[in-house]
Amino acid sequence: MAELPIVFVDDFSGSTDSIKIQAAINFAQTNNKKVVLSGNKTYSLTTPIVIKKGVELRASRLTQYTVQGNFRVFELQQNASLVGGFITINSSSYTSDVIFLDGKYQYEKTNVKDLYLTNWSGKVGGTAIKLYSGANGSKIQYINFENISISRFSKGIFLQAVKPASGEAWVNANRFDKITIDGCTDMIVLDSAKQPPNECSGNVFSNLQIQPSSDTTKLFTITGTGNQFDGMCWDLHFITHTNPVVEFKLASAGNQFRLGLPYNRIVNNGDNSNSKGRDILPLTTSDPTTPTIGQIWLRVDL
Repeated sequence: MAELPIVFVDDFSGSTDSIKIQAAINFAQTNNKKVVLSGNKTYSLTTPIVIKKGVELRASRLTQYTVQGNFRVFELQQNASLVGGFITINSSSYTSDVIFLDGKYQYEKTNVKDLYLTNWSGKVGGTAIKLYSGANGSKIQYINFENISISRFSKGIFLQAVKPASGEAWVNANRFDKITIDGCTDMIVLDSAKQPPNECSGNVFSNLQIQPSSDTTKLFTITGTGNQFDGMCWDLHFITHTNPVVEFKLASAGNQFRLGLPYNRIVNNGDNSNSKGRDILPLTTSDPTTPTIGQIWLRVDL
């Protein structure tokens, strides 16, 4: 009989659920197992979980991870994956990252999918998913993020490439598909230079569903080159200001934005090659004597 390739969290002992989960992950890596399976239950997380190189932490159908405290919840090492689960934040003072990837691990075969992340503490805070590169040779590329719902964080998805002391660091060529972000202060943020040595470029965000709330300040902050965004944005009237909610920063070029938003809610402080897309809803005017650049003149005098 073939040896079972799956490690079960509930086969391990420990004084806390975090210790049990980490013990299962450590065992899987040491014994060349690929999958650690959580049970159909709620796990109370009180300390960080590191998903070790080559290990996938997979949830069962009813798995829930409840975070008690302010700490980075899941850090993924090289080729680690996180699949499934309902992750909830219980601390109203939460300011950390729920899922964190560091380019120092130089990812190649990582997947993050089928997740629901929510801050139900009653106060918006923290970052749901953060990708960070800041050391020479750090890279996060070709990773798939799929079928993820994010609710009530300060930042929904945050990509950051910081200029290293020497060499290059980047967060490039990743895919984010079937992503829902609801009620965050900033939905998606890219923070980098336009080009090497530190860039966030060529990332594709597809099938987005963006739902703002009264806590929302901005939907998209975009840097880097050649990033693509498409999907739907809903209910801008929930946002309590009328300023732009999409910003192409100075360090941006060649980005493509395909979500239905009025022109006056988008500002391009970057290169003219940034595209707002043909799908954008233009402002209209019925007065041909006072037209505005970018508006369509609707003839009402015929």
